[in-house]
Amino acid sequence: PANPNILYAGIDGDAEPGKSGGGIFKTEDGGRHWKQLPHQPGSRRMFNGLVVDPTDSQRIFWGACGVGGGVWMSEDGGDTWENVFKTDTWIWDVLVARDGRVYASGSNLWRSVDHGKTWTQMTHFTNRRIQGFDVDPRDSKTVWVSAINGNGISESGIYKTTDDGATWQDITGNIPNVKPLLLRFNPETRELWAGWVGLYKIKQ
Repeated sequence: PANPNILYAGIDGDAEPGKSGGGIFKTEDGGRHWKQLPHQPGSRRMFNGLVVDPTDSQRIFWGACGVGGGVWMSEDGGDTWENVFKTDTWIWDVLVARDGRVYASGSNLWRSVDHGKTWTQMTHFTNRRIQGFDVDPRDSKTVWVSAINGNGISESGIYKTTDDGATWQDITGNIPNVKPLLLRFNPETRELWAGWVGLYKIKQ
């Protein structure tokens, strides 16, 4: 957010003998040249969990899966890393809201209000995972999640909270594919978009 020429890219895949694996790559010239960061989080297995903190562009969060998974944080632009959340080792997505709150989705949705030092569980689903989610940029108490069960669409759903996770409302409605991997809210049009097999939207 402070320098548009600096971008980070995350690629899924741990290092193997003779192969450098995926992990975090960085460009400082708008994408003309990239380098794999010399120091990587403890797991390079990831889905969609790479984000730069809008309140401090040196602070980066990485959501990792499997052995060494959880949420990793760097406060020096990726030079060093610390595992700040180990309770859930399969983190699918990470988001940092405008006010600096950090959200991570795994078996449930987790939130940190102190840059990853402590975490609160926002959802209490069983036999599901939180695959996609988004936060209203104007009101961080409003959050949407897609809770997915890999064995049956009937057990999956899309939910909304307006009270910071105290209660959740089922807004699945008539969406035909109830397993969106991504949820994105457009505050200008007040539309929540859901993407996986097809793209769907609903007014919020």
